[in-house]
Amino acid sequence: MGRKYAWTEKKIAEWQAQGYGEGRGEGYKPWLEIADFSSRGRSRRVWGLKTHRIHHLFSDVEYDIFLASEWSRSVIDIREQYPLDRELTQTIAQQLKIRHPHYPGTHVPTVMTVDFLLTVTKDGKETFMAVNGKRDEEAEDANSLEKLEIQRTYFEQLEYPHHLMYHSQLPSQKVKNLEWIRDAQLKDGESEPREGYFSALCARMSTELNTPTGVEMPLAAYCRSFDERHGLERGTGLRVARMLMQERALMFNLESADLSQATIGAFVMTSRSGQLRAVGGA
Repeated sequence: MGRKYAWTEKKIAEWQAQGYGEGRGEGYKPWLEIADFSSRGRSRRVWGLKTHRIHHLFSDVEYDIFLASEWSRSVIDIREQYPLDRELTQTIAQQLKIRHPHYPGTHVPTVMTVDFLLTVTKDGKETFMAVNGKRDEEAEDANSLEKLEIQRTYFEQLEYPHHLMYHSQLPSQKVKNLEWIRDAQLKDGESEPREGYFSALCARMSTELNTPTGVEMPLAAYCRSFDERHGLERGTGLRVARMLMQERALMFNLESADLSQATIGAFVMTSRSGQLRAVGGA
């Protein structure tokens, strides 16, 4: 259950004064956090590899969009639960002849939020992109559609692209692979056995894969061999391979049904090998 707030104009002003909905990168504070919201989906607190902060995601579809956004090279900042200007959303609602959302049991207009405001680079310049993620069943919900129409008009006036993504439209296999790759990275607060441990192993694996033998061997089998040959704990080699994938030193086909069973010959080492870093840890 989320925390219960009596939403008043005073409460909204207090949150704004405390910096909710403000900042960029590591310093951004989402307007809503997991503790403030009772989600019908699966809420998650996820450490951001790009932003170096905890992200508050309220559903599976938000999590999947987050994974794809974090993977994208053009996305340089991810701000979830981003608040919209209430004066503008109320004006737009009046123009559209749509009743503006209010907090339940009150006459206080809701601070509307977009699921994600992404900062992206295009032609060397920074711009913004708004993204909403919805479950398929919400496509028929009148209230949800009215809120989306307010948001569509809002971002149209700001001249920011606004995208609506339903869960069934997301590339499920790519998302599964991104989650599998991402899970190998050092977690927030996790320490390496010793400083530079994974960087050294990444460099060692990079050297081997630059001149591979047994190109028909599945990646999982190669990684088991890597563990045995270097006296490592079982599973370490596969984690190192996924770290190389995250850094794009080891290139692959994101459409593959099971990357661990893809043959060594299906992977390509890039010039980024040898320039690796372990991310996310203390």
